[in-house]
Amino acid sequence: MSKQPTKAKSDEIVVTNQDILFDCPSCGKSLVVDVSAEGMIVDCPQCRTNVIVPPRSAARTEPPASAVRAAPSKEEAKSAEEARLGATDVPAQKRLAVLAGQLKEIQAQRGEVTGRIAARLNEVNRDLVMLARLETSQQQTLSEWNNLVEKISNASHVDEVDASKPVVIGSSVDKGSRTRVSFGE
Repeated sequence: MSKQPTKAKSDEIVVTNQDILFDCPSCGKSLVVDVSAEGMIVDCPQCRTNVIVPPRSAARTEPPASAVRAAPSKEEAKSAEEARLGATDVPAQKRLAVLAGQLKEIQAQRGEVTGRIAARLNEVNRDLVMLARLETSQQQTLSEWNNLVEKISNASHVDEVDASKPVVIGSSVDKGSRTRVSFGE
């Protein structure tokens, strides 16, 4: 990791060709990380949101005046320590460490997504059970409804109403006379 000293009494960071410059999607704060953190998750120092470091090709090239370097990850620190100690195959070992870190991040993210999917599936299954219960209740209610309608219609047929004569409901009328009922006047 190549860190250059900051200007005195300023938050401005000099961005080198070994850095990735990007903005936090939550708060818009400009962040600078080492290129080895590409694809990893870092915490925004301003809003504490987990931010995925974009590929170098998608990152900005010019730093704004208030760029802030994100804290190095454990993998970056380990890689820098190995490079400092002079390991025989440092670039390959460093890349392996970075890839191992990226794989751990990916596995953690997959586990998190799988957990959210499982929770959603449980909710859907609960809703399906509730829907089946409602369907059963509706069928029982409709069955009872139909039975009551049949009983009522059978009871009214006992009186054998003459269909040729008008029936006035709610009025006491002699069988031979008719009464006009006015509505809304």
